[in-house]
Amino acid sequence: MTDAYVKRFNQELTSLGATRLRVELVKTKAQKGKSLHRLQLKSAEHNVSVESILSEGERRIISLAAFLADVIDKPYIAPFIFDDPISSLDQTWEEKTIERLVALSQTRQVIVFTHRLSMLGMLSEKADEIHTIHIRQEPWGAGESGEVPLYGKKPESALKNLQGERVSQARKIYDELGQEAYYPLAKAICSDLRILTERIVECVFLADVIQRHRRAVNTQGKIHQLAKISIADCDLIEEIMTKYSCYEHSQSSEAPVELPTPDELNADITKILVWHNEFSKRAA
Repeated sequence: MTDAYVKRFNQELTSLGATRLRVELVKTKAQKGKSLHRLQLKSAEHNVSVESILSEGERRIISLAAFLADVIDKPYIAPFIFDDPISSLDQTWEEKTIERLVALSQTRQVIVFTHRLSMLGMLSEKADEIHTIHIRQEPWGAGESGEVPLYGKKPESALKNLQGERVSQARKIYDELGQEAYYPLAKAICSDLRILTERIVECVFLADVIQRHRRAVNTQGKIHQLAKISIADCDLIEEIMTKYSCYEHSQSSEAPVELPTPDELNADITKILVWHNEFSKRAA
């Protein structure tokens, strides 16, 4: 371990927002021409181990800093693979870690495995472009690859996917097998359409100022977009939310709510997409 490594380690701690962690690498002895170091608490009054003081999240961020300090200066540019790197981290460190990964991706490939939508959302926000693959568990085993779930996509592309694939499939079932076979497909589409309408409220209607999985409230360059919201926009969102919320709740047997036909589903999705296109281009 060299002085250059110690310097890189401290730089990585700063990049990861961990400067409040009072730790340092100190030289212990030299062995066969190599300097050995250990991690200790700065200015500690008692000789206690770092492991007995730091939380799991703090130990993880230090381990990440040590790993990056070790490999970042290598002469070859190999890909980085991280398995859920923000596990056990608080929100501040989550964001700093993601920013560091995005910075790394400017010079090499970075592959990240995660089960957290908050991380996917922040990566999508902070990186210019990411390629996503959804891996799921099936009855025959884990590791089946496929599309990212609708709630992890941008609303417009998710709506087009819903309309182009799911509604088309449901229409075929409706025409060939009838209402009973159509019911579970239509029920799932109605539920997803309501979820995507909520995502539209977050990402489009409210200009991505606030999202449920994101810590920050982003106002710069965005908040003025709220001024273009009209009463007609509010009426449309309320209409869709009200119509499709009823399929999420139990209904009285005396007043059942009929599921929309494929034509009705297609018309409602088209209405939202047309509005989305016009609203996105509308001047504030």
